[in-house]
Amino acid sequence: MAAVANDGAVQYGSRVITVPTSTGTAFVADSVEVKRPTTVIEQTNELGEPSGQALIAGFVTGSAQFQMQVSVDAPVLGEEFAETFDSTIGSETFIVADVSTPETSDGEKKVSIEFRKKYN
Repeated sequence: MAAVANDGAVQYGSRVITVPTSTGTAFVADSVEVKRPTTVIEQTNELGEPSGQALIAGFVTGSAQFQMQVSVDAPVLGEEFAETFDSTIGSETFIVADVSTPETSDGEKKVSIEFRKKYN
């Protein structure tokens, strides 16, 4: 259901991710988080005062919770999906690296996944 009104460019809602990309199931993904860390190299002068630094991009990882549908299996380790999380970067391919299936008695069934960017 769309918003009744949006008085600006307010982003809201979650996204749909298809796993695997070409033939897979479309999952509604909640609590999506993509991490783009860096390794910092620091340089100091003879007194130990900061004089420079370099930041090197680290491995891109992420996590999400997928809403499960009736008669649909959870993503399998190693399956890939393509998604655009940052419009400046564009579409990236990710690999499912971890899957857990928590269940609760009073909520919808979801699967927690962790993923890593595919570089080659």
